[in-house]
Amino acid sequence: MSDTIRTFVAVKVVVLPELLAVLKSLAAMRWPVVAVPPDKLHVTLKFLGETPLELCGEIQRQVAQAASSQPPIPLRLEGLGAFPTTARPSVVWAGLVDAEPLVAIAERLEVLLEPLGFARESRPFHPHLTLARIKGRPPRELFDLLRHHAETRFGTFEIRFVEFIRSDRQRDGARYSTLASCELS
Repeated sequence: MSDTIRTFVAVKVVVLPELLAVLKSLAAMRWPVVAVPPDKLHVTLKFLGETPLELCGEIQRQVAQAASSQPPIPLRLEGLGAFPTTARPSVVWAGLVDAEPLVAIAERLEVLLEPLGFARESRPFHPHLTLARIKGRPPRELFDLLRHHAETRFGTFEIRFVEFIRSDRQRDGARYSTLASCELS
């Protein structure tokens, strides 16, 4: 029996109708395009990785503290892009507009979780919504989809909670379970 679990801190994303259509298009492309299931859409604020079970209560308190100083966040999803580039995609993402409050929460989490042994990220936090991972040479339709939705406005939704999430690897992908849901003030 392991005394660690794999965890991360994130905000869950509402699946807006136009975004759902894009996810269905990505899923229809099949291998090597691996679409994120709609019920697993989230923006990771801090990946913790293997986490000692005895730290989970303190992590929850720190996540709650980071969330408590931020009112609910209206976010707009706009445009599709890819990392590292749209010419050689390995990740397809939807852009987030007015996401500065998420950056602020992520920065607070870096400060609050470092004393618990979670190293600060070496790169600046750039919030994005991962829609798919590309595991090989992408099909032509992917480039068409990226071009067609480069500036699409998918809609606006409100973030009201920051989640402390457990991730268990399964044969068919990760299974997520919320360990704590911390309300924004």
